[in-house]
Amino acid sequence: MQEFTVQRTNHTSDQIWFLEHEPVYTYGIKTSKDDIPENTQLPLLKSDRGGKITFHGPGQLVVYPLLDLKRRSTKPREFISKFQDAILISLRDYQSNLTINDDDPGIYHENKKLVSFGLKITKKGTYHGASINISMDLAPWNEVTICGNDQTKAIDLEKLGCNKSLNEIRESIQKNLSKRFE
Repeated sequence: MQEFTVQRTNHTSDQIWFLEHEPVYTYGIKTSKDDIPENTQLPLLKSDRGGKITFHGPGQLVVYPLLDLKRRSTKPREFISKFQDAILISLRDYQSNLTINDDDPGIYHENKKLVSFGLKITKKGTYHGASINISMDLAPWNEVTICGNDQTKAIDLEKLGCNKSLNEIRESIQKNLSKRFE
């Protein structure tokens, strides 16, 4: 993502990457050393994104928008709002009781976090993005203070009764992102 963004020119097409990571903790620039687990078996990777520590693993859809906001004449707050709304609208097809929390960036079902946002916006474009818990092992979340809040617990769509595949959900999100960022 960083390399793509650094090498971006005025003619580079925008892209949105969808993927799953192997089990890993990543932490952003606002992460306190106290939030990093000491004796974990999982890799820990420092990141230049916003946000604090988070877990990525199989069964989690990661969405990386690589967009040139200047070319789109889009302000950062407008981009963030459109990006979050596109994901929220997509996920509400599978679980209606979801909300965006601006104080602790993410999408929640009641007090449990379903989606984490951690974005990086530079003069050349956006990168990093969102991680959406679809059907995953939630145990690694218990090793960390999710986004710096020890009251926050993780949830996935499967635990909320959704049996749709990661690919079906990806297609829905891709469609809604395309509507907002054509």
